[in-house]
Amino acid sequence: MANTMFLGATLRLKYIAGHNEKSEPIFTSKTYRNLNNSHTAENLLAVATAIASLSSQPLDSVAKQETTDLS
Repeated sequence: MANTMFLGATLRLKYIAGHNEKSEPIFTSKTYRNLNNSHTAENLLAVATAIASLSSQPLDSVAKQETTDLS
């Protein structure tokens, strides 16, 4: 049986920065690192929504990426 150990997590907010000449969206992102393991998805989404409300750019997506050590 494999053991897992949580190493860290990041939260990435992707914003629509504008559109190019073909009307395709141009994206920018902001990454927040060093999240601990105790945050739920609901908590992270609430924080991401609050942070995005401070931006003039519309929020496109929110992603959480976890890193674990498998042994």
